[in-house]
Amino acid sequence: MQQNVEQNFDYLQRDVQDFHKKCKIHLYQMVQIELKDGSVYQGLLHSYDKDKMYLIMPSSNQSNVSMQTHDQSRQFPFFGPFGLFGFPFGGIYRFGPFFPFFI
Repeated sequence: MQQNVEQNFDYLQRDVQDFHKKCKIHLYQMVQIELKDGSVYQGLLHSYDKDKMYLIMPSSNQSNVSMQTHDQSRQFPFFGPFGLFGFPFGGIYRFGPFFPFFI
C-alpha cells in the first residue's frame, strides 16, 4: 500500500515537471487544456506557478469554471469580459498549443 502511494506521488511530480517545461515553452501563447473530467478550455497562457497554470479566457461563457476563480476582481475591464482562471496541475489531463485558424 505504501509503495503505491509513493509511486503515485512520483508520477504526479514527474507530470508537474513536464507541465512546467511545456508552460515555459508556450507562455503567452494560445493553448488548449483538457481536464481529467473531460472538459476542454482554450485561452492565453498568462502565467504558472508550482501548483497551477493561469489562462486568460472569456468569463461570460465559461460558467462551469469553479466559482472561487470567477470573481469580479480577476476581470480585465479594458479587454472586455475576460478573466484570469487558475487550473491546478493535478486536474489537467493534457494541454498544448491551440491553433484556431489555418496558416
